[in-house]
Amino acid sequence: TRAEHAVMVTFFHWGLHGWIPYTVVGALIAILSYRRGFPMSMRFTMYPLIGEMVYGILGDMIEILSILCTIFGVCTSLGLGAMQINKGMVRLDRGTYLGKDYNGCTGAELPGVACEGNTGMEEDRTVQICIIIGITLLATASVVMGLKKGIQVLSFVAFGLSVFILLATLFMDHTWYILNVLTSSFGYYLWYLPKISFHTDAWEALGDASLGQGGAPDGRSGGAGWMNGWTIFYWGWWISWGPFVGTFLARISKGRKLGHFIIATLILPSIWSFVFLGIMGAAQIRMSNQAISA
Repeated sequence: TRAEHAVMVTFFHWGLHGWIPYTVVGALIAILSYRRGFPMSMRFTMYPLIGEMVYGILGDMIEILSILCTIFGVCTSLGLGAMQINKGMVRLDRGTYLGKDYNGCTGAELPGVACEGNTGMEEDRTVQICIIIGITLLATASVVMGLKKGIQVLSFVAFGLSVFILLATLFMDHTWYILNVLTSSFGYYLWYLPKISFHTDAWEALGDASLGQGGAPDGRSGGAGWMNGWTIFYWGWWISWGPFVGTFLARISKGRKLGHFIIATLILPSIWSFVFLGIMGAAQIRMSNQAISA
């Protein structure tokens, strides 16, 4: 079904292919730093290829590029996260359920017009900027407090809240349906993985037949921009975080074996992504279907 395919594509975007950049960069930095004695820096990951040139302007360019990549990744995450939080706050304020608002309604709203809610909160740039400032202050405070007192504690709190939300969704929603979705979609992912890994949207990229580029004449081809807006976007987003996350993983993995490192940075995070996104995705698809049918 289309719903199962949608969950499978989500697994593809956030599963093994998403975590591989972090594992590769982290393992490379760790090996060159702990076994070869190089400083823990991105420029030295290129030492096996360019040798002593890592100490010159080429090495400086690698450092600058890695910093820019990190900035782009952080900005993307902050922007998308702020928009998502803003949307969630608006829904809570309006008491939205099954596509209908229940708080702050006068009864005179036109079809398709949202209620004002309890506080009148809207999705706008001012609210999102305030959210970004709040997240930045929390992140800065965690960094200033150090690895064990700051980032570690924040990670435990975030993971604990994630587990709570996940279990609450699993057991308070249609549990048997969600477990069926997880099992079916994961099996579909394993079966479809070799194909989707090499899929390039070659014919879809030709666009509509009216463009004269050789697109499908029956008009049934997919959208020309879908892969750029989703798969390629996710690749860029994951890779942009590679230098930062890879360095962090290398720093906290001293003394570990490479096999254990791969399990902890690739296999386990991928499994967590499958479970989390499978449960939340299944619940959301059912909720959307109910809202459409209401």
